Amino acid sequence: MDVYFVMDIKQGRVVAGKMGRREEYREISETSKIVSTSDPEGVIDTLKPKNVYIADLDRIERRGDNLRTVLEISKMVDRLIADLGFEKVEDEIYPFTPVLGTETFDLRLLKDGEYIVSIDIKNRLLDRSGMFERVEDVLDYLNSFRIAGILVLPIHRVGSLSFDLSMVEKALNTSNHPVLTGGGIKSIDDLIVAREMGVDGVLISTAFHSGLIDPSILREGKI
Repeated sequence: MDVYFVMDIKQGRVVAGKMGRREEYREISETSKIVSTSDPEGVIDTLKPKNVYIADLDRIERRGDNLRTVLEISKMVDRLIADLGFEKVEDEIYPFTPVLGTETFDLRLLKDGEYIVSIDIKNRLLDRSGMFERVEDVLDYLNSFRIAGILVLPIHRVGSLSFDLSMVEKALNTSNHPVLTGGGIKSIDDLIVAREMGVDGVLISTAFHSGLIDPSILREGKI
């Protein structure tokens, strides 16, 4: 199972995600036990992760972008997946795997392609298309497309150190695609459970910064 190091970037700085309350996010160097900088490239240079997931919060919230930084980081890691608040399937070829989040991307525009669809949940399904009420309905719909994978992302669990297995189990039982997840993973035990369930990849940040999981795992990129 792949392990992805998560970086939320806002105004050029890495910030600590906390249950989707983006207005409260603080620079990561204020709370982290493993890095002393909030500069994205500095964080990568310190930890040397193999796989990285980036959320460009400025682009997601339509307040600017950090694309130049994302492109630089793509040169520093083996695999990068990134949610840049995509609103459409773009013709541009990026040196990373785009993540199309249901918070910003209208699933009615979906077509086959090498990208990951993020099913964004914040106590309820965030669905830009207005087509779906349940996560299961989205999963069924996505089964008709050839895509690189799906990401089950309960945003309200981010930074909570409380992992929700039920949503992941639904995805694994329904989806024909590789399943990734994140939000609330706090321990090696959580990682082992996810791996044994059949999860393809996990996204983690807080547990590393809090010292609950050894960051040496990031250099391996697998467990």
